[in-house]
Amino acid sequence: MRKIAALSVTISGCILLVLGGCSRNSDYIPREGATGEKIFKEACVQCHTPVASKVMLLRADMANPEAIADRVKNGKGLKMPAFPNLTGDSVQSLADYILANSGSR
Repeated sequence: MRKIAALSVTISGCILLVLGGCSRNSDYIPREGATGEKIFKEACVQCHTPVASKVMLLRADMANPEAIADRVKNGKGLKMPAFPNLTGDSVQSLADYILANSGSR
């Protein structure tokens, strides 16, 4: 009986974790005129640590400003939150910074 109760608690916890992750957005708002580097350091570096002196390693399909901006604005899966407050010049500046300072896979 205890095993069934423990299993129920575990399953319930997993469901809550998944549902919480699906709606995860970042409330980060960049300061007026913030550079792409500043935005990266404030919003991204917690999860994206430099690799081989590059801010990140990009797959070929992500190595363009439009793909980066789309990923930033919409997030992906449970690990990458959406940043709905990054728009216009802010998201473009961030995408340009990431592209200029990343390596490729």
